Amino acid sequence: MTTRPERLDQILIRRGFATEAQVALALQKQQGLGGRLGTHLIYAGYVTEEQMALALAEQFQVPAYRPETPRPARELLERLPEGFVRRHLVLPLALDETAGVLSLAAVDPRDTAAVASVRQLFRCREVTLCVIPEVTFEKLVAGLDVDDDGLHGPRRLIELPELFAGDPAAADRAGSAAGDAAAGDPATAQQVLLVTERAFLRSFLAPLFEREGRPMTTTSELTELAMLLGSGDIAHVLISAEMDETWRGWLRQGAIPLPRVPVTRLESVSATLLGSVAPYAAMQQCLLRAVRLQAEAQADPQAAPPAYDLLRRDARALAEAMGLDRLVVDGLEAGMLMIAPAAPPAANVDALLADDGTGIDWARTLENAAAIGFPWNVEGALGAARQLLSERVNLDEFGRQDPELALAAQVLALVWHHHQRGGSHTAAGPRALVIKAALRTKSGHLARPEVVERYLAVLERSDDDLLATAGHQLLVVGGADRSLRQFIARMGHLGYRTLTAPTLDEAAALCARQAPAAVFVHDGGAPQEILRSRTRLTAGPRLLVYALTTHADPSQVLNLFDAGFDDVFALPRDADLVAARLRKALRAGEGGSADVSAPARPGSFQAAFTAFAFTDLMQTLNQSLKSVRIVLSRPCGEQAVVHLDRGQLTHAECGALRGADAVYRIIAWEDDGQFAVEPAVDFPEPNIGLPLESILMEGCRLLDESRM
Repeated sequence: MTTRPERLDQILIRRGFATEAQVALALQKQQGLGGRLGTHLIYAGYVTEEQMALALAEQFQVPAYRPETPRPARELLERLPEGFVRRHLVLPLALDETAGVLSLAAVDPRDTAAVASVRQLFRCREVTLCVIPEVTFEKLVAGLDVDDDGLHGPRRLIELPELFAGDPAAADRAGSAAGDAAAGDPATAQQVLLVTERAFLRSFLAPLFEREGRPMTTTSELTELAMLLGSGDIAHVLISAEMDETWRGWLRQGAIPLPRVPVTRLESVSATLLGSVAPYAAMQQCLLRAVRLQAEAQADPQAAPPAYDLLRRDARALAEAMGLDRLVVDGLEAGMLMIAPAAPPAANVDALLADDGTGIDWARTLENAAAIGFPWNVEGALGAARQLLSERVNLDEFGRQDPELALAAQVLALVWHHHQRGGSHTAAGPRALVIKAALRTKSGHLARPEVVERYLAVLERSDDDLLATAGHQLLVVGGADRSLRQFIARMGHLGYRTLTAPTLDEAAALCARQAPAAVFVHDGGAPQEILRSRTRLTAGPRLLVYALTTHADPSQVLNLFDAGFDDVFALPRDADLVAARLRKALRAGEGGSADVSAPARPGSFQAAFTAFAFTDLMQTLNQSLKSVRIVLSRPCGEQAVVHLDRGQLTHAECGALRGADAVYRIIAWEDDGQFAVEPAVDFPEPNIGLPLESILMEGCRLLDESRM
């Protein structure tokens, strides 16, 4: 009885070349467009040509085509009839006339009819086969200028990067919460909503999106639209041209909830499909990050740093809520990064003369805006915002010449005032009420009442932003260090007020007078005392105390965790991670979370793999003879647990995997994970008998093989 050969998809998944989800998406495309599964996987970027060749060789039990193989001679190709190569998907590589042996590359080595035809044409005694992926075959044939009629080549897939690749801006906005919840249902997480009255668009686009693995829902009814937007199942909204004004009106009236997902205006199918030569959202976010880095680097160290991330995020959210076009929204986000803070009036005579109370160096700001050449009038919007911030403008007359520019300027002025001029709310009362009252006093001066109310609605949606804008004070303990200065500036740009103390004695005195929201102790500033700093700074109420380190030695990081710090962060790369963790801890504290108020268990700690690699963690715990339970997780929801008894690895689970296989799986997570370590005295039944070093070495070897 012959054994049934393993399917290609099973081989790819078993060898770690592709995931089940990637294969499922490729099968969807294959069902709609035809062609070969391997070709769809390669076109989608899930599998490389080399990986596909290895998998096909295993499936057909023949050698794989090697890219370094010499190109076929012209005389071999001329001996084949026109169209034969692409019609049968075979290519003669070399012919040994003396031995009568032909070397032949075939996309499908099981096509015995094609092989027999080639053997007859060359009158050879034997044919030695190798398998070649269809994509590699097509590239090779195109380079040889063979049968170049295009009709017999592999099917050309329509790639729609802007519509199907997702929106990096949305990912950027959600990045800080990535570790708080598992990924949603994949069946609904990628759903696209098309708002249109045109039957043609519904009948044409819905099947196309389905084939690309993006389910589409269409509607033009207000009630259904509001329900869909509120469901949380929509990942992208497309607005057809005939519904554009209606959509804007519904937004302004508050008839539909503000979308928290990308919204794209669909003027015509052809323009959208053909004009998207590269993902615009990806390029825009990349450039904005570059501009932000430049803005942070050039900010005057004597001036309070603008909260650039909060400024651009709020400007974008408010502009979208007011129904402004995407180009205007992107321009306002860039415009916020063009703002150059003014030097303190006391710095010099020029600063004193230029001070207009806005905190902005307008000469440099407008110069920056003119220099970038954004394809919308960013310079004009900033200039108009300058007029509004003077509060000597009649808003009715202000918007008559260019309503779009006037509305954009109101967005800029209101957001800037809130974060930079009105952000330090010291009045008594609930924080949200104080913020609302402060902004409403500017209604009719900086912006129309409807713009102010829409901004308040935007702020209410984001607890994180309210926490950061409420003026939380951080205490940083350490001396003069470049990475520490960068960290302080970065936290300031995110909206936190920072105090610095060069020594632990001074920090303890400051904490005794008024406890900050959190304390960050730099091991470069207090190398001898840092291990005792957690106890010295926690007199009185529970205080968040973090360690900042520039050391890569895992044992030093473990010592800091053992000292009782709430977390340990590496500088300078972990600044954004610090901000995300701090927001989460402060939010929990606002809600009276028991986890925050309870004392830390001695010897317990948590961190991300980006700060403390899994292999380093295991080796350090092994050398320290620790008895611990380690709980591990990924943002996608995958979880694992590992036990060490006096440094020896005794038990591991990861999903359905047990023992060493579970550890291999965790190593394959690479940087995509986090862990929490706690002391343990009771252990489950051992399922690992190999030494830790052997398991780690084998796991790293398997990981290296999967990358090939």
